[in-house]
Amino acid sequence: MVYFIGMFMLGVVALTARGLYFDIFRLTEWGSVFVFLSAALLLFWVERWQQKQDTAFNGSGSGTGYTSRLSDRQSTGIKQLYRAETIIGSYRRTFKQAWHRWFVAFPKVENFFLNIDFDFSQRELRFEEKAGKRWWSNQTEWTIEEGGETVGDIQTENTVRHAVEFSEVLRMTYRDETYQIRSPRLSRRIEVRRDKTTIATSHRKRHLLTFDVPDLETRSVLLAGMILFRLHFRE
Repeated sequence: MVYFIGMFMLGVVALTARGLYFDIFRLTEWGSVFVFLSAALLLFWVERWQQKQDTAFNGSGSGTGYTSRLSDRQSTGIKQLYRAETIIGSYRRTFKQAWHRWFVAFPKVENFFLNIDFDFSQRELRFEEKAGKRWWSNQTEWTIEEGGETVGDIQTENTVRHAVEFSEVLRMTYRDETYQIRSPRLSRRIEVRRDKTTIATSHRKRHLLTFDVPDLETRSVLLAGMILFRLHFRE
């Protein structure tokens, strides 16, 4: 939406300047510029509809796994996490600066400035991206905060081996335990490994996310890590 608004404003400025300096005015050209405004309004409606659908989601109604709906990836709207029809938590994206929100609306950069707040029963987590890290290196890192205390970190793993395997990987450390969150680039399946053993998985069918996570003390962190993975790698 922001992209089309920018193109509309640029077109208005350009045509206005040409009209003032060269006395050239063509109705068809102005009509073409307003197409960008129409497209922006249409995308605004689609984004709002997606936000409402995410917020209105109330669980899958079947099975014992965890589910969430993730269609809008840019706004700060609250999204729910369910186990069957029982809500077990929520999460939302946050931005430190107002212009960050507008920046991520452009194509291919929606995963920049990625900070997420998670609210689980009696547990609140925050994944905060380390400022400026990705601008000067091929690496993105986050801190894990719980109760105002830094309890771990997450970082991308960009290795030759992962590139050959066409895999996207995050390494997550939480309270001295290390996990690897990974997915083949051609798959919608995510798995979490600890000591080379898969302990949790996630699948996506269009906007519906499903999670298979054991009832461990780290359940909330594993769910949060897989959600971060999907937002960062646009899975």
